[in-house]
Amino acid sequence: MTASQKKEYTRPLQGLGGARPPAPEWFQKAIEAPSEEGSVSVAGAEIRYSAWGELGRPGLLFVHGGRAHRNWWRPFAPFMADRRRVAALDLSGMGDSDWRDEYSLDLLVDELFAVIGAAGLDKARRPIVVGHSFGGWVTLAAVERAGERLGGAVVVDSPLGVPDPTEGYVVNRGGEPASTGSGIRLYSTLEEPISRFRFLPDQPAEHLYLLDYIAREGIVAVDGPDGKGWRWKFDPHKPGNFHIHFERELLRAARCPLAFIYGEKSMFATEDAIGHLRDQARGRSPFVLLPESYHHLMMDQPLAFMSTLRTLFSCWPVRVGG
Repeated sequence: MTASQKKEYTRPLQGLGGARPPAPEWFQKAIEAPSEEGSVSVAGAEIRYSAWGELGRPGLLFVHGGRAHRNWWRPFAPFMADRRRVAALDLSGMGDSDWRDEYSLDLLVDELFAVIGAAGLDKARRPIVVGHSFGGWVTLAAVERAGERLGGAVVVDSPLGVPDPTEGYVVNRGGEPASTGSGIRLYSTLEEPISRFRFLPDQPAEHLYLLDYIAREGIVAVDGPDGKGWRWKFDPHKPGNFHIHFERELLRAARCPLAFIYGEKSMFATEDAIGHLRDQARGRSPFVLLPESYHHLMMDQPLAFMSTLRTLFSCWPVRVGG
């Protein structure tokens, strides 16, 4: 990869000068689709969510990745709402939800189940949860704690690796301190943070309208010491390394059906990791490798990602008995 190519990957929107890139009709229709906006209090923090579709339909919850927000799912949620009650939440410390003095994976699971209740996703039957990256870890933690309350869980490109025979899946050992920076960075213009936006981990970005949208939705205007400015919505002092651990038999003994979707070119779709997941699933769990996609696969192949989910939900989970 040349230096110029690397620069393009790192700052895909930099050359646009803050202008919105052209977007296809399906995307405009999706982000303009009406949604219900709500919040629920969890351990002293207001957790924001958006919801689409009629109450009483089967529920579906989207969980975003680290330092992301619920509007990563807005281009996709309306396409699922014709037959489902769909919601997407902002985890605490991200998006429009409150920041906390202390964070934990257990609290994030509390937030997940609280939004399921507040948005009415459990009125018809047990809901399905779809979690991307860090959100997939939150989803698996919900499965491990109370999978019997879920109708299914879809893990989207969450790195798991191969478990230790005695310790199980030690995804993160925790202990990394919160950011030690001098404070919250304010930008003097809206265009500056948009031009700096990039994916983590770094990867190509073809659909700039999606990148531009999630960047704009991740920024908030605030009053600073030198006047009005803009900052990212996520809490910069949030610890970057939760303690995340799953039992060795999590995937084989899950208390709800599991499905996995990974980007074919994702850095987390290594031969060992993918082989392990397939072995653990042993034909019980659908496993999809989305072609020509990296870690942020819904942003790489948006129409293919939507089609994959809609197809998956048309035949999975398999209901047994009455």
